Amino acid sequence: MEVSLRRIESKSRYILENLFPYYVYDMSECMHLSPNQNGLYSFDSDTLNPYWTHSDHVPYFINVGSELAGFALVRKYPANREFFDIDQFFVLRKFKGQGVGKKAFQALLENHSGQWQIRVLKENKAALRFWQSAVNHSVGNRYEATLDIDIDLEMHFIRFQNIVEETKHA
Repeated sequence: MEVSLRRIESKSRYILENLFPYYVYDMSECMHLSPNQNGLYSFDSDTLNPYWTHSDHVPYFINVGSELAGFALVRKYPANREFFDIDQFFVLRKFKGQGVGKKAFQALLENHSGQWQIRVLKENKAALRFWQSAVNHSVGNRYEATLDIDIDLEMHFIRFQNIVEETKHA
């Protein structure tokens, strides 16, 4: 199964906005969110603006072959700009449990060398298991896991160093 990342151009932003309510729905399980009066899981699309206005925010679609499988939003963490931070990461249910998330994460690491962190809501035990497994698969046990407050939510922080070795040509 070929998993790849494709940077989201501004002309395709609407596709991300169409996918985002599914992400919010998935998160509703641990954040106790409810649909709005129209039965939709809505979000403020302005929160996505930095991905097209700040050079340190990078939006990606996750593809399996030519099929859209999810998205990954990577940024420099506002509270500590030394870290790449996975702001949002979503794989459609159709592709869950098939290694798509791990392969997409590996592709992110290949695109961005440096210090990384992943934040996971304390209540999101399934996401924590996924991220611990994905990070361990990529960097072994060379990571730090802590519990801390991010703005106003208690979250697990997984931090590690990722060095992408450049191929040298003779």
